[in-house]
Parts: sequence; C-alpha cells; structure tokens
Amino acid sequence: MKTAFIRSAAMGLVLAASVAQASDFVDTRLSFAFGDCNLLAAAGETTPNCPKPRFGASQANTQFFDNFNTRYSGFETLSHAVLYTHAPAFFEGLTTEAALAVLLLEAPSGSIALRDDSSYIRLAWHPPSWGEKENISLTGFPVSADRFRLGYAYRISWGGSSGFGFKNTERGVPGVKLQVTRDRWYAFAGAKSALILNEINHEEDAAYGLLAGAGVDVTPFLRLEAGGGYFQKGVIPALAAQGINAPVNAIGASAEAVLHVGEPVGTSVDFRLYRNDPEVFQKLFAPETYPGGLSYTVSLEGSRLAQTLADYDAFGRTVPQTADAVAFQARMKLNKMRAHLLALYRTLSFIQFDVPGFPPYTDFPSGTTLKPEMFAAGGVDYYLESIHFTPGIVLGVQQPASLNAPPISGVPGAGDATEALEKGGRTIVLRDVNQVSILPEGEKTSLIYSAKVTGRWDISEAVAGIGELYYTHDRNRGTFKQDLQGIVVESFEKADALGLNLIVQAKF
Repeated sequence: MKTAFIRSAAMGLVLAASVAQASDFVDTRLSFAFGDCNLLAAAGETTPNCPKPRFGASQANTQFFDNFNTRYSGFETLSHAVLYTHAPAFFEGLTTEAALAVLLLEAPSGSIALRDDSSYIRLAWHPPSWGEKENISLTGFPVSADRFRLGYAYRISWGGSSGFGFKNTERGVPGVKLQVTRDRWYAFAGAKSALILNEINHEEDAAYGLLAGAGVDVTPFLRLEAGGGYFQKGVIPALAAQGINAPVNAIGASAEAVLHVGEPVGTSVDFRLYRNDPEVFQKLFAPETYPGGLSYTVSLEGSRLAQTLADYDAFGRTVPQTADAVAFQARMKLNKMRAHLLALYRTLSFIQFDVPGFPPYTDFPSGTTLKPEMFAAGGVDYYLESIHFTPGIVLGVQQPASLNAPPISGVPGAGDATEALEKGGRTIVLRDVNQVSILPEGEKTSLIYSAKVTGRWDISEAVAGIGELYYTHDRNRGTFKQDLQGIVVESFEKADALGLNLIVQAKF
C-alpha cells in the first residue's frame, strides 16, 4: 500500500509539472545498464562484491576520480520535479517566488523514493538604482537546506545536512539565507537548525549552524570566493554516559580562485539550484555544446576545518582536531576536443569530519601514523560530429587515506575496524566516509592505478549509448583465506580489476 501511494504521488507530481506554467519543469534521467565491476573475479572474491555480468550498475562500477562534482554515481534513474511560481509583491521593488523541488529516485527494488530537494520561498528587493539582476534576497528552505553548503567541488563540500553529524544526512534540516547580489560581487549569511539527541537527558534538542560567504569578479576572467561556518554536533556519547557534558562544535573556512576564459564558471549539478542565484533553475542534464575556439576554466580551492573531539590520551578532556582539503580542477575545450585535469588532497580527518572522527567522537591517539588521500587524474575526449560519437580516455593514480595506530581499547562504532584498532599496529585504509579496509599485519598502503576508456554515442537529442572499459590495480584490500593446512590466514584480495559498463540513457 505504501509503495502504491508513493508511485501515485510521484506520477501526480510529474503530471502536475507537465501541465504547469512554462517555468515549471521535470528533468529526468532513465538509465538502462549492463556491467560488471570486475570481470576477473567471481562473486564473493572482492569487496565490494562483484557478481557476474548483470543488468544494473552501482557505485562499485566507478573509479576514485569519477563523479567529483556530483553526489550521484551516474547509473541512477532519477527525476528532479520542480513547481515554480513568481509574482510581483504589492510593494514597489519587491518580488516573491517559491519552488517545490522534489527528487524522485528509483531504488534497485523498483520502489521510488521521494525527497525534498531544497524547496524554497524567496523574497527579493530591487533598489531603484540597482541593475535588473541585482537585489537583496531572503530565502527560506522549509524542509531541507542541504544544497545550501560551503565549499565549491561537491566531493569536498561541507555544511550540508550532515554538517550536524552523519546521522542527519537523510533528515530534514531547514534553513534560511540572506544574500546581497550585485553585478560583480555577492555576499550571504545564513543559518540552519537540526534536532539531535541530547545524550545527557536522552531527549532531542535543537542544534544550530551558521554559514557566511562572499565572492567577487576581480576581472571578467577571475573570480575569488570564500566562506565560513560553525556547527553544533551534540555531545560526546561516551563522556555523556559518565555524566560529562562535552559538546562537539565544528568551525571551518573555504576559499576558491577561478580563472575562466571563453565560457562561464561551471558549477556542480548538485549545486545548480542554489549557488549564488537560487532562483535560476537550469536544465541539470543539458547536452554538451561545442561553439568552437578555445575556452577553459581553472580552479583551486581549499578548506581548513576543526572540531572538538574526545582526547584519547586524557579521559574527560576534549581537543580540537583539524581537517584539510585542497582540490585543483582544469577543464579545456578546443573546438571538438575536451581535456581535463583533477587533483585532490584530503586528510583522513576531513573524510570522517561529518561522522565525526575515527573512531567516532575521538581524536587520534598519540603515536598514530596518518596518511592523507591524494590523487591526480587527467583525461581527453573528442567529438566526432559526423557520427555523433565521443571517444575518450582517463588515467589516474591515487594514494588512499590510511592510519596505523597503537592499541586502542574500547572503540564503539568503529565497525569492521574494531579488532584492528584494539590490536594496534595494523594499517587501516579509508576510501571514503566509513569505507574501511584492513591490511594484513605488517603491510603498508600502495598506490592505486586506474585507466578508463570511454565512448558516448548520441543517438538523438534525448537518448545516448555509453560504453566504459576500465582497469584498476589496487593492492589495498585485505581478506582472509585458508592455507593448505586449512588454517585461516590474512591475505590480499586480487589487485587487478577489469570492469565494464554499457549504458543506454534517456534524458528529458
């Protein structure tokens, strides 16, 4: 009954959007995929598991350099349905607008999940002497302000719903944003609130987040942007159980410089509904265009964050743990050729910042050896206009984030890493938030190499066929095997992976 209701609601929303006024739209991506994340391994031989070639694909079919500017894997069937209204107010210079933005995401089971996609209500005041697009605006996000966040590349953005803790990722976190937009600069300030369980009295309590930032076009080709935020994340549960009220507070700042020639500054698909001008909706799946000539965008951004966590070496005391991330992106288009270069640096504390920490709510003990995540990737493709085909290749190398700690006792919430942390002296690899691999005793991390050949055939303006063949050498996944005497010993999973993705996508 519940599934039927969701399907009916989704269909009703889509139909409503299709007959609404011209400013309403539905952006839909239908994906039919056939693939295998590792043709060289059978089911159960790798982590994550790679069954035989099958219809369907998931995050396991992607590489570390994929989807840097989006939260999606690219294989989803999803739709952004937006109902939008805009009307002048009864007062001179004031306009009103609102948008109901809903994400319809189809699960592998066939059910459809509906989620608010940062719907908003906005009031904008245009002073008489200002330009047409200049204003002072107040935007309220009634359900979820997740898109209102800090940072510029989605992979290292922060301050979304999970800014109050990883458990709040799927919860509604309302917020408000005040922004001044001028011809060459903008500035904003905003706030969010979330309900977090108070571990002292075991009741939900309000936590707050503050965000602010600004940007300026120094020249027609150079933009500088910066922002900062403060978030409350409740209290440390282990200390609360001992009657100690130790709040977890987070603070941070991000900055970016962008040089762009021949094309406007690009934004993440996930950011387009709110970055700088939240009232401007764009087609999320707009096709690539080739106007000719040279155009390029180069960006460098960095973030420095800090939060208070339990000091492992001194019971009852908290210490600040810093977290850093740097990203470099360069995109170039010359006639029908595109090239890109991507580099990333993330400390392990940045990867686990929203959890918060690893183990949760705890700073690293003295004597811990930490390695940051670092990778570089570059690629090129060329559009063969006569047959509407775009072949390409991407190469990348990565050092995964890892830690090697002395014996740690009592590590609740550390999941698969608990035994390794308690024994100490083991290298633990973290590929992303809570994605843990434990290496055999005495082993260290190795570089990961990856190469991917791609091909895209545009069959029509709405339908395209995509093929990907990739190879990865990754000797950073530990496992257990039986030797000839039947004794279980530590070992490595197969280091080589050969993956295949065949996709037909319709976008409208």
